Amino acid sequence: MFSMTKGEKIRSLREQFKLTQTELAKRLNTTKQNIYKYENNIVTNIPSDKIEIMADIFSVSPAYIMGWESENDSRPLNIIPANISDYVNIPVIGKVAAGIECFAEDNIVDYEPVSPDDITEGDEYAFLKVVGDSMEPQFREGDLVLIRVQPSVDSGSYAVVIVDDENGLVKRVIYDKNWIELQSLNSIYAPRRFEGSEVERIRVFGLVKALKRKF
Repeated sequence: MFSMTKGEKIRSLREQFKLTQTELAKRLNTTKQNIYKYENNIVTNIPSDKIEIMADIFSVSPAYIMGWESENDSRPLNIIPANISDYVNIPVIGKVAAGIECFAEDNIVDYEPVSPDDITEGDEYAFLKVVGDSMEPQFREGDLVLIRVQPSVDSGSYAVVIVDDENGLVKRVIYDKNWIELQSLNSIYAPRRFEGSEVERIRVFGLVKALKRKF
């Protein structure tokens, strides 16, 4: 039976997840040149921490990448692998704030694959990591929220909003003709209401479409 080398496995997994060598290098905190060397078996003694990160990214075991077991050895019998060949990578941005380019390279901290069924072609999307406990229990610190970038949302929606020069945060947005209220789900945080001209202090970054939580 044909057996892939360590480098061939890395290349195959990277292509399945539609990552470029540059994108994978960024997630491993290494260089594109090193990814090239890994995939072409020029460097075979890959640092163990890089192997562990790749295993987490590609949802396989470190032993599979190292060639100590086949891909199926550690898979439960009732698990059928998903076809991720058509998944797309959505950038995880470090922060949303007024006056900065949210999708600048130095503000993209990671990428998350999503099914094309979860997004609409032609729209712009991003993931943002939840900070703090103001939106518990629905949203917990560390959760990733998938945002469709748009300048307005319906009243009652969850959205990422910016007030003045603050970092953007997830809030429930309630509004009427002359006011907008930003609500937290955690009862210890009071709603913030903006009336009249104060409404102009608020900018909607996008609508929350989905939540990813890792344990």
